[in-house]
Formats: sequence, structure tokens, C-alpha cells
Amino acid sequence: MRSPRYLPILLLIFSAAITSCNKTSENTPADIKTDSGEAYFQKGLEAKEPSKMLSIFKDGLDSAKIENDTIEFYLLDGIIHSYNRLKEYDSSMVYSEMMIQRAKTNQNTYFEALGYYRKGNSYRFQNNSENAFKNYYNSREKFLSIGDSLRAGQRSLEMANAQARMADNLGSQESATTALKLLPKKEDSSFISSAYNVIAISYANRNFQEDAIREYKNGLRFSNSMKDSLSYLNNIALVYVEQENFQKALNIFENVMTKADQVDEESRARFIDNHAYTSWLLDPEKDILEDLELALQIRLQLKDLDGLTSSYNHLSNYYEKNKPAKALDYAIKWRETAQDNASPNSELNALKRIIKLSSAENAKQYTDRFMSLNDSLQQANLKAKNTFAKIKFDEEQKQSEIDTLEAETAQQKIEAKELQDQIIIVSLGGLLLMVSSGFGFYYFRQKHKREKLQEVYKTEARISKKIHDELANDVYNVMSGMQEIAPNNIMDKLDHIYKRTRNISRENSSIPMGISYLPHLIATLSSSVSENTRLILRGEDSINWNKLSTEKKIILYRVLQEMMINMNKHSQASLVAIIFSEENDLLNIQYSDNGVGVSEESLESGNGIQNMENRIFSIKGKLKFETEPGKGVKIIIQINI
Repeated sequence: MRSPRYLPILLLIFSAAITSCNKTSENTPADIKTDSGEAYFQKGLEAKEPSKMLSIFKDGLDSAKIENDTIEFYLLDGIIHSYNRLKEYDSSMVYSEMMIQRAKTNQNTYFEALGYYRKGNSYRFQNNSENAFKNYYNSREKFLSIGDSLRAGQRSLEMANAQARMADNLGSQESATTALKLLPKKEDSSFISSAYNVIAISYANRNFQEDAIREYKNGLRFSNSMKDSLSYLNNIALVYVEQENFQKALNIFENVMTKADQVDEESRARFIDNHAYTSWLLDPEKDILEDLELALQIRLQLKDLDGLTSSYNHLSNYYEKNKPAKALDYAIKWRETAQDNASPNSELNALKRIIKLSSAENAKQYTDRFMSLNDSLQQANLKAKNTFAKIKFDEEQKQSEIDTLEAETAQQKIEAKELQDQIIIVSLGGLLLMVSSGFGFYYFRQKHKREKLQEVYKTEARISKKIHDELANDVYNVMSGMQEIAPNNIMDKLDHIYKRTRNISRENSSIPMGISYLPHLIATLSSSVSENTRLILRGEDSINWNKLSTEKKIILYRVLQEMMINMNKHSQASLVAIIFSEENDLLNIQYSDNGVGVSEESLESGNGIQNMENRIFSIKGKLKFETEPGKGVKIIIQINI
């Protein structure tokens, strides 16, 4: 078994926390007040039991006098760390999300990035590699935004480990290569060493054995611990085993075994197992069962799932010829452990062994699972494989065209070459003219559309001002003059007319386009709901609003405004949610409410809905309605940024 196959790259929370805390506070322990957040934090650091640490950190967060935001974040980090040690990962994720949201509120990108990192770790501890990868990615992007290339590099490495666990070898190699570019060479060579290890594993899994050995040696060069150095030697030896160079592999394993007592039990079990198994491969008559079983027992005690799959594999192979029933039993345990470890590649290899050892009748159920699992793995890697295949094909085509052109050029006369040059010049000139004409047409067309939209916007603003300055004020003056003499029902009607004119004015008022755009939009949406309706907004701060053109901002503002007007008129909703997100240069907006919904006929005939569609389509956006009577409304909007 290769090691460290999915090396967990964790920052030591307390060393980092203490260092940062010392930078933010000049207090000595004697100066710290006993009821302060810093006092609780220092006390929590001194506790050894995770349950005790958790209690202290939570008390500090709930009851202490928090001097600054940083202390609050360190207390949150201590709670997350304690829950992870207790293996209460759901609670850990709750506090990670709390850290993320509070950091967003306080515009503290560092702790927002740290929150995503902690959340990714919680998913990793639960073998949920996909969600671990997503949170590591978010963390990396936040660290990059504040110029912290060291931590961005570490997150890239953790992304690579998550991708490796999902059998995405090419993606894993790409993320590890990115980590090498980001990691400062003089900071911490252990991360650089681990990045080379991930790249080597990617090569080894794709049978590029010499490349794998080269990268393992690079990892060994940057290794700064006995454990990691021995692990890289172990991995190099395993590549030689795959090449069936058993003697060379055994020489390395014997060197590793001389230092096996200097490492932890997990590594020791790995070295014992691999040394014994390689000895048996070289000499099948050699008695190595005692060592294989010793490694198995150590791994069972440690609950080392990666190691157990290797032990069961080796024991199954060892018993295959002489005791096939026992070999099958170990193969089944191998598969069960791979499933517990969320390792589809390992399960696939175990199924191969089970099918080989099972009777034809019993093998069918395993064959069905093997085919299904194999198809899913192939589909997961198909996109990446096709991409690289296309790159290779394009490069071959390009080189072929270059070779053909060179051969033709060598055979041509000077006159032919001059003619060819003239044709090229004329062609380029014609192409340039076509491109210029097309660009000019497109530019003036877009300019006309922008001018038309701006004119509509100015007209709306002018009407709004006129309604507000003249009509609304006139109605108000009439109300003031009639207040003493007019009946109440007349005054109520006048007040209703006055409010309607104010609403019409507000709906068509001018829209700020600068940094005030988002606050103004949020204020408009918030003021649009009645006191009986709750509005939830999510993700608006994550959007780069500056990338949106003025025209798109106006359209989006008016569409959301129209949406809220329709909600107030028709939905009777008590809860409205609007979620913003940005992905691949697309702005996604999802509206949903728990109102009465609408029928298909109403959707097709409603003027408000048609207005929204026309506005969105005018900027080449997409708008989709999902509704039925009694089940609320869901609206999805997509706009290119």
C-alpha cells in the first residue's frame, strides 16, 4: 500500500492560534481579565480532554466579554477543533458555518477562508470527498483574494487529496501542480513533499511507473521527517513490485524495516505488511503469514481502513491457491472495508478477486455490481480523458500541417512562393475587412440597444419625478385642505390614491449604478414585503456586481422589483427567499415563496410575467417559472456576467 496516500494536511490549530493571538494582543497572562474572551481561550488551550476544551470555549463564546472579533473567531475555532476530536462532525460543521457567516458580516476574509477549511476537514473525516473538495476550493479562493499563497497552496494540496480519493487522477495531479506553484519553497517543505507524492500516486495509478518513481524521489528530497522519508521509500519499492522487480523492491523494504521501530504503529504495520508480501512474491515458499497477521491486527486496533484493504488484499492472494474459501472470505472483507472507506477503485479490485474465487452462481450478483461500479468510474473520468485526448489530437494535427507546409515550400519555385504570399495577404486583408465590418455592425447594434434602454430608463425616472413632485404633492395638498370637512371614507380613498402614486413613483425611480447599487437593491426588496411576510436573502455579497453592465443592472433591478410586486398582489406568501450565486461567468438568481402559486393559464396571460420575460430576454438571459396552485412559485434567472 502506498503512503501517505491521502496525506491529511492539517494546520495545527493551537500553534497558529497562539501565534496570531499574540500578534493581536500585547497583554501578558497577568494582564488578562478573568472574564474576558482571551482568558477563556487561554484556559481552553491548557485543557487536555477535548470535552473539557469544548466546554471552556463554548462558555467563553456565550458568556465572556469579547474584546474584539478576532478573539471570537479563535473561540469558534477552538469549538470546531474540539468537536472534530470528539468525532461529532455535524456539530463541527454548524460552528464552521457560523464562523463563515460571521466573518462575512465582519468582512474578515481570513476567517471566512478558515471556516471553509474547517468545514472541508469535517467532510473529509466523514469520507465525503466531494463536499470536502468544494469547501477546500472555496477556502483556497478566499486565501488567494488576500494574497496568502502559502495557505492557498495548502488548500490546493487538500483539493488534490480529495480528488485522488474520488479516483480523479488527472484532476488530482493538476491541483497538486498548482499547489507547487503557490507554495513558497522556504516556508514548509513538508507540503511541497506531499504535493510531489500526490503527483507520483497519480502517475502510478495510470501505470506511468518511471514518472511515479521520479516524483517520489522529488518528494523524498523535500521530506523533513523520518516517517515521510520511509513512506516515500515504501512507495518507490511498491512501484518496483508493480514492475515485478521484486528483488530491488525487497532491498528497499529491508532498509525501511531497520528503522520501522522509529515511526508510529500505522506506518510500522504498513512496512511489515509490504515487506512480508514482497518476500512471498519473490519466494512463494517463504512463510510470511505471521507478519501478515501481525500487520492486520495492528490495523484492526487502529481502525486503519486504508491499511486494512491492503492487508485483506495480500491475505486473499496468499491463500488463493491452497485455501480458496479463506481467500474468498478475505476478499469479501476487503470489499466491505473499501465501501466503508468510500474507495470505489479499491472496491472494484476487490470485486475482481471475489468474482474470480466465487462459483458461477454466486458470482452473478458481484458481476452486476462490478459492471455498475466500473461504468460509474468511467463516466466520472470520461470528461477529463476526452479533454486530454482532444489536446493530443489537435497537437498532432497541427504538427502534420506544419510538416506538409514545409514539404510543399521546399518544392515550390520562387514565383509560386511569391504568389502564395500575395494570396495570403489578400486573404488576410479580406478576413480583416470582414471581421472589422462584423465588429462595426455588432458595436452599433449594441450601442443602439443600450441607447434605447437608457432612454426607457430616463423616461421612467422622469415620469417617477413628475408623479412624485406634482401628482403626489397635489393629492397630499387636497387631503390637507379637506381633512377637517371631508368624511372619513373620502379621506381613506384619498390616502389610498396618495399611496398608489407614491408606489408608482418608487417603482420607476432612478437607480444608483455605483457602490450603492447593491444596498439600494436590498433596501427595495426588503421594503417590498409586508409585515406578515419574511424575506430571506442569501449570496448577494458573493456577487461581483461591478462586472455587470449598466443595462443588465437596470434590467435585473426592474425584474426583481416586478417579481416582488406580483408576490404582494397575488401570492399571499409568508416566506420569500431570493438566493444569488455566481458560477462560470453566470449570475444565477433563484426566487421561491410558499404562497398559493399560479396556474399555467395565468403564467401565459399575466402582463407582469410577460414584462419580466421581455426584459430578461432583451439582455439574452434565461427565465424559468415552476409553479402549480397551492404550492408556491419558483423562478430561476440566469444572466451572463
